[in-house]
Amino acid sequence: MNAAPASSAATAHASHRGNAVMSWVLAAVIGLDYFDNAIFSFFATYIAGGINASPDELVWVSSAYALGAVLGILQQHWWVERIGYRRYIAGCMSFYSAGALLAAFCDSSAELLFARGVQGYFVGPMLGACRILIQISFTAQRRADALRVFLTLIVLGSALAPIAGAWLVSHFDWRALFACTAPAGFVLGVFALLSLPNTGDVDPAHRTEPHYWAYLVFAFAQAALQIVMTQLRFQLFTGSPGLIVLTVCGIAGLAWFVHHQWHHPAPLVRMHALREPTFQVGLVLYVFYYYLSTGFSYLLPRLMERGLGFTIESTGYFNGITSLLSGMLLFVYLHYSKHVPRKKWIIVPGFALAALAALWTAQMSPQVGHDALAAPLLLRGLLLLFIVLPVANLTFRVFEIEEFTHGYRLKNLVRQLAISFATASIIMLEQHRLALHETRLVEAANPYNPIFSAALDTLSRGVLATGNPSGDSHGVAIALLARSVAQQANFLASLDGFYFLAAIALVGGLFAAWQRALD
Repeated sequence: MNAAPASSAATAHASHRGNAVMSWVLAAVIGLDYFDNAIFSFFATYIAGGINASPDELVWVSSAYALGAVLGILQQHWWVERIGYRRYIAGCMSFYSAGALLAAFCDSSAELLFARGVQGYFVGPMLGACRILIQISFTAQRRADALRVFLTLIVLGSALAPIAGAWLVSHFDWRALFACTAPAGFVLGVFALLSLPNTGDVDPAHRTEPHYWAYLVFAFAQAALQIVMTQLRFQLFTGSPGLIVLTVCGIAGLAWFVHHQWHHPAPLVRMHALREPTFQVGLVLYVFYYYLSTGFSYLLPRLMERGLGFTIESTGYFNGITSLLSGMLLFVYLHYSKHVPRKKWIIVPGFALAALAALWTAQMSPQVGHDALAAPLLLRGLLLLFIVLPVANLTFRVFEIEEFTHGYRLKNLVRQLAISFATASIIMLEQHRLALHETRLVEAANPYNPIFSAALDTLSRGVLATGNPSGDSHGVAIALLARSVAQQANFLASLDGFYFLAAIALVGGLFAAWQRALD
């Protein structure tokens, strides 16, 4: 009599346990994705120094990752229809780990460019694949629990990256930053094979076409625009016919691709989601957020290490701990945000917090310690809660399952392009301002400047008083002043970057406040 109810209860318990394991595996995959992005952005200069790469070569490496990710996202649907989500995610994790090992053994920027391109192709689509799988595999009630785990590991992955990276580079070298992710990727690939459902694959007669020409046109168009963006630092756009031709070809290629996909009955990426005004606004707000987040992630370690003289270890630990403290408010947001019906009341203050954090940091003096940076870093950590989560809630709530999958892939494309553009433009801005400040400071450091001469004499006497031979005191003083000039130039260049981020945040806030779709 009681066998059937007992069996039913056991089945339900097993199903619940399987869903829990699945949600943690999917969340861990995305946590690794965010960890990888954060650790590369935070330690980009350190990695570049390890392979003796120039800033423009670093931009090329970042662009290769973004291009690989975008191409991977475009082919995601094609792969899923043929091998299913389970094997697709497991395979991507394995190849991503292989790319991490390649990156760890690189000796030149060209090798790192190839390795990061491979990593981007396989891990770039994971955010969309895992989020879509949660949407189609869980009931509404269990989906909320899965998304809570999903968001928790995103926050955890981003926050732990600077902490883990600081420990790795202080005990090993830059290669450990890539090598540490390889075992995690292989393990997650195995767990994906064991726990994820074998869904998504379809009969050969109903599969999407490969779209080879559209794929190649998009790849060349995107590569052309990346080249233009990289070379703008060295060439005047209006004075370079090559850059103008590449820009026209890139824009024309992207326009043809959008037109082709819009009118194709079975596209790689369905563009019809762009008809929704809320989705359009959401994509623009995503671009603002990813630009701000990437800018903060790049500028903060450079300000702290090169401008303020902090060690890389203390910089990583401090950034990671403040991110963890801010991330703890995620659970407060999840509990109370449902009581705020108009998400604009959360989004607009979020951009205000971003502007405040940037302006606060830009007002720092060269003598500040860690305590002065705590408040702006905590504010920066709140951007995920105040911008991304309410924007996501508004952007995708109008879609059914099928439109959701295509809309989320499109959003993931925008994410990769925004991160790539932000990284390249922030590096170029910082290098431009650094060269400007170095020139101005060096102009002031000459024997005809009485202030410089007095400082040099004082420093020489101080060096001599420490016991150095009199013949070396002047040279040592010159070297110390040169190091001080370099540190001041880096400090001022970082401050200019934060002023720029504050302006971007203000524009984003005004745009959000102006949009009626957010109501």
